[in-house]
Amino acid sequence: MKTILIIVTVIMSLSFLSAEMIDYIVAKVGREAILKSDLERQINQMRQLGAMTPEITEADVLNDMIESRLILQTARERNYRLDEFRIRQMIDSQIQSQIERIGSEEALREELRKAGMTMSDLREFYEQMIREQRLKEMFIQNEITNRIHITEIEIDEFYREKSSEIPWRPEKVELGMIKQEIAASERTKKEVLADINRVYDKIIEGKDFAALAKEESDCPSATNGGDLGFFGPGTMIKEFEETAFALKVGEISKVVQTHFGYHIIKMEEKDEEDIRVRHILKMIEPTEEDITETITIMDEVQRKLAEGEDFQQLAKEYSDDDSAPEGGIIGEFSGSEYPEMFSEQLKNIEVGEFTEVIRQGENLYIFGKLRIIPERPFELAEIRDELREYLQQEKQVDQYESWIENLRSESYVEIFSNR
Repeated sequence: MKTILIIVTVIMSLSFLSAEMIDYIVAKVGREAILKSDLERQINQMRQLGAMTPEITEADVLNDMIESRLILQTARERNYRLDEFRIRQMIDSQIQSQIERIGSEEALREELRKAGMTMSDLREFYEQMIREQRLKEMFIQNEITNRIHITEIEIDEFYREKSSEIPWRPEKVELGMIKQEIAASERTKKEVLADINRVYDKIIEGKDFAALAKEESDCPSATNGGDLGFFGPGTMIKEFEETAFALKVGEISKVVQTHFGYHIIKMEEKDEEDIRVRHILKMIEPTEEDITETITIMDEVQRKLAEGEDFQQLAKEYSDDDSAPEGGIIGEFSGSEYPEMFSEQLKNIEVGEFTEVIRQGENLYIFGKLRIIPERPFELAEIRDELREYLQQEKQVDQYESWIENLRSESYVEIFSNR
């Protein structure tokens, strides 16, 4: 055994002669040694990956390596298991990110060659880093996070004691919104209903259902004579299913309304659970006249606002949004918090002003900046979740440090001074 150790030492010494350095142990963790070459390799790899910032010292890197060894040793003792497939996925993802950053796999290999590394070295580095990180996360979750509980009393006490140190809620603007959906009018619905009733009369007169579906239905299934194929419960919308499943084979339903429009359904086949039906659909869609009427309403709202009428009263009268009963108020926002879809229009108006009518899809909007809400201290209810998370993280850090210290005391850890 002594002879083998002498040979290993000689080989290691010779391998570092070109670097004018003899390898030596910088730390011991249990039965494992961390060599100077291990530390230098870790630092070099971190530099190559841009992870070695000026604030990080050699002692910091060594300390992290010691912690990692402690965690790995404890993980082995407690039989922690990692998802190997997930580990490979993460390694591949990191390699791909480096390829995309450099430009190509060939370019990455060349960069690695200049640094004295190979693609295998890079994969090995990522594998070690990811395994250690995943084990740390599992340990923290199982040994620390899952055992931390922040009570409501702790949050209340922290808020009382630290309220003077908590940054104030910044100045915000109260936004109001008036919305009109471009929808089919009652007149249009009556016209569509009359049309589907006309089709129904033809069915009663004996006209072939499939032929009528091809001629009359607005559904894509029209090309198949309205055939929807077999389907089971929970596949179609409620109103359609309730009628369809109640039919007998060969039976034809009366007109059924859903949010798509008006349907006539014919039962073709039934088995134990599934059914096969045909249907004819007349869709309820807004006409050009309906669209023009909705735009006219919003233009009228815009005119009333320009004449000084109260925004909130107009919202209660004209808006079909859920915010209408509250006068169209949708919340308090800073400039960076404006609804993304409307942020440009909102940035271009001042407090007390209103946007032009904005069309998005099948909706028309008018927004207003109603008033400034001055900065003020946060109320506890507004930041309770944030305080809980902060206290959770604070406890987690404290317990992690305490846990690592316990591991250090339970294991043999020694750091040797530089030679």
